[in-house]
Amino acid sequence: MTTTFRIPGLTILTCIGLLAAQGAVAHNAGQANSGYVGDARGHLVTDGFGDCVKTGFWTPADALADCGDKVKEAVAPAPAPVPVAKPAPAPAPKVVTKSVSLSAGALFDVNSATIKDAGKAELRQLAAHINKLANVQSVDIVGYTDSSGSAAYNQKLSQRRAAAVETFLMQNGVSPRVMSTLGLGEDKPVASNATAAGRAKNRRVEITIRGTQTQ
Repeated sequence: MTTTFRIPGLTILTCIGLLAAQGAVAHNAGQANSGYVGDARGHLVTDGFGDCVKTGFWTPADALADCGDKVKEAVAPAPAPVPVAKPAPAPAPKVVTKSVSLSAGALFDVNSATIKDAGKAELRQLAAHINKLANVQSVDIVGYTDSSGSAAYNQKLSQRRAAAVETFLMQNGVSPRVMSTLGLGEDKPVASNATAAGRAKNRRVEITIRGTQTQ
């Protein structure tokens, strides 16, 4: 009669022997838990294929990322930078055109191109307006007379009066580079020369200002 004895520890030794035969090695990157085989220092043990060796007690709850059984938590991306609102563009300069008609009687004596004191006060106000503009594009000064006297004399008188206005504006800060003068004599009347009132309206200096001002 033959008696057979079963030794419980034999199964464990056999498992360890099989691992050794398959080239099991320690995995220094991670620590084993109850679901994985570890070495004497508790490091994970991998087989010849580089896979972690699981114990018979392994459950999904034991899954380790080092063994590829659990996806490592993704690092949340950095928040996108908050866009900075661009400042509103500065308003475009406003282009202005101003036309002024000054009576020659208020500016000059009869047959004279010398500006009277009353006329100087009016022209100073006009110069102050021009100098307030952000950018002066042009100041056109045109002199006119009535039809009394010869056309040649009237043209020269109107030109001298336009030049006198230009000189006075320049003395009050207006750049000569933006000014132009013209004498048209008795041309382009605005009223009838048959009456004294009409002739007074025709004797004039017209000034047209073009420039820009900030809004």
